[in-house]
Amino acid sequence: MEIDKLDSYQTVIAYLKKKSDRNRHLLLGNGFSMAYDHKIFSYNALSTFIENSNDEFLKKLFEVIKTKNFELIMDYLDNFCEIAQVFSEDKTLVDKIQQANETLKNSLIEAVKSLHPEHVFSISEDKSKKCYKFLENYLGENGNIFSTNYDLLLYWVLLRNESKFHIDGFGRELENPNFKKDH
Repeated sequence: MEIDKLDSYQTVIAYLKKKSDRNRHLLLGNGFSMAYDHKIFSYNALSTFIENSNDEFLKKLFEVIKTKNFELIMDYLDNFCEIAQVFSEDKTLVDKIQQANETLKNSLIEAVKSLHPEHVFSISEDKSKKCYKFLENYLGENGNIFSTNYDLLLYWVLLRNESKFHIDGFGRELENPNFKKDH
């Protein structure tokens, strides 16, 4: 289908609202965080964090693979580890690859921690309310929001706007099965 023949976002939402039996789901990726601040939530920002680090091994890894995508490099390292196990009985090589992967994962955590806004009120009231208004199309009994992001922005928006329909994974919905209905 050609892009100019696709329905607009507003048309799709209006259609879904008319169909009360239709569930509305939203999957958020890095674009959600980048809309907040592309300078801190892009692969470029994360790789700049690595470039400014003292870890020469990781710098070289990013140069060799020619990407700024942490997840892609981690996948490559996982695959390379499996291949190394097939081609060599040298456990030290496999250990080095696994250690590199662990170092990369820890660096990603450190980068996100370093770049992430400090607290919920880092998001302006206006941005928080506008974001929540957008998300309301997917909240409630007929929808769900899923996120692949590492950051807390979605969680903060839901909390700050006192969403009655979010489950944060800390178990309060398990303690009270009627949580969504009561709150």
